[in-house]
Amino acid sequence: MEDYQNNNPGIQEASDELEIDWMGIFTKLLKHWKQIFLISFIFGVLGIVSALTMTRKYNVSMTLAPELVNRSNSNLSSITSMLGLGNATLSPSTDAMNITLFPEICSSTPFLAALLDVPLTSYVSEKQQEEGVQPMHTTVYKHFTGEDKEKKGLAKWLDSLKKEKEEKPYTGVADATELPRKQANVVKALGKCISADVDKKTGVTTISVVMDDRMMAKQLADTVCTRLQVYVSEYRTKKAQADYEYYVMLAQEAREIQIKAQDAYARSVDYDRSVILQSAQSVKERLRADANLASDIYSQMAQQRELARAKIQEEKPVYAVVQPATLPQQAMNSRAKRVLIWGFMGLFLSLAWYGFGADFFKKMRADVKEKLDEE
Repeated sequence: MEDYQNNNPGIQEASDELEIDWMGIFTKLLKHWKQIFLISFIFGVLGIVSALTMTRKYNVSMTLAPELVNRSNSNLSSITSMLGLGNATLSPSTDAMNITLFPEICSSTPFLAALLDVPLTSYVSEKQQEEGVQPMHTTVYKHFTGEDKEKKGLAKWLDSLKKEKEEKPYTGVADATELPRKQANVVKALGKCISADVDKKTGVTTISVVMDDRMMAKQLADTVCTRLQVYVSEYRTKKAQADYEYYVMLAQEAREIQIKAQDAYARSVDYDRSVILQSAQSVKERLRADANLASDIYSQMAQQRELARAKIQEEKPVYAVVQPATLPQQAMNSRAKRVLIWGFMGLFLSLAWYGFGADFFKKMRADVKEKLDEE
């Protein structure tokens, strides 16, 4: 093997290049320990500045457990039996709104646009309350656009220029499909702060809200949870509500026809009390049959109306709040972690430079200079 390497100087040179002189590198690092310490210290100071100026983020999560209804064992079968309809039920339709769509609902533009006017209150600690600090009352739109923050100096002047360029002030969302640029940016930023995760096996839904104020994050999480339940409930009961209103109309029409038919039959009986003509008796029998038929139709429509009313309640989803929104005590982004990251980054870069980078850069510069001299 040694003879082979001696006969192949290229392999011998490559093996020599692969050998790393760890002792030499360690000596270089000891030689430049002051510079390494200084660079790490500078990066640590930059980390402290970055930590003090960074925006704190707070995460609030809620867990919902929706009721999974088995349509085949619906309680409507017992109701129809009580109404005398046997097994006749309103046929359940395929439900397009299921728990797997919760993330898409939370990220949809109409759902997010409806949150812009939600009122929020800033967090005030007990110490600040003792000092007389009052909480700030704002809305989601004002908070995400920064209108609720007092601006001074250059920021105030730039903000005044922006307001002059705006077409008109915000007065609410008129059409979620045609949002102005500023409102669309707020909706986009709001969508990044709200997320929903669904466990497809258990149906448990976790709603998370991340904001720069812990109280606002809690309030927005509660609102998102409530709006999501209302949104799904309205969708699930929309068809049943339409069916109920339809049967109410049919029952009302059948009732009016029944009253008219019964009045016509009663007048016929009163008028033809002493008449024995066969034609009069035939008319009386026809009017009585019409009154009985109208009464039967009204009875059926009334039963269908009550059945549709029961189906509205049957279609309403039920959610159990497993984990309510609680006020977070610590921020997601730790300032101490930010300082440590900057410090270790400075230490790594300084070690890499004085251990390998400086020599490599000198060698590369020498090679380039040599080639330029040859040319």
